[in-house]
Amino acid sequence: MEYRKLDELKVTCIAGAEDFAFFGITLDDILDRTEGARRFLQKVKTLAGQSQGVEWTNIAYTLQISMLSNQQVAFTFSEMIPDYIASLRHSLMLADIQTKEPLEEFIQTLEKAPEDRARQLVARFERNVRETKE
Repeated sequence: MEYRKLDELKVTCIAGAEDFAFFGITLDDILDRTEGARRFLQKVKTLAGQSQGVEWTNIAYTLQISMLSNQQVAFTFSEMIPDYIASLRHSLMLADIQTKEPLEEFIQTLEKAPEDRARQLVARFERNVRETKE
């Protein structure tokens, strides 16, 4: 695997078929979000941080998966607030009417907040989402 640090809290990992085979998964596992794929992505995120000197905060986590030409896949792990906001904006397209307005307000609040405050708001938001799912 090849790692590239893109920003303070953003790293891309390029993986190929041999990397998937080493971890005992396939690209289909990634696309189907299997348990093996989840473990793979957790391990790759950890390795990406270690190899690039990134100390993950585990707040505002996003993952972008991009298919590359030579049967490789790019996994971009980010904890950057702008990336998190972009992800929330994508979620707006799928949101129901009840969720859409509060989510838009939350996005606007994040965009105006200083970095530390935005991280606090995201941490609280993510905690509430987890509690709601349980």
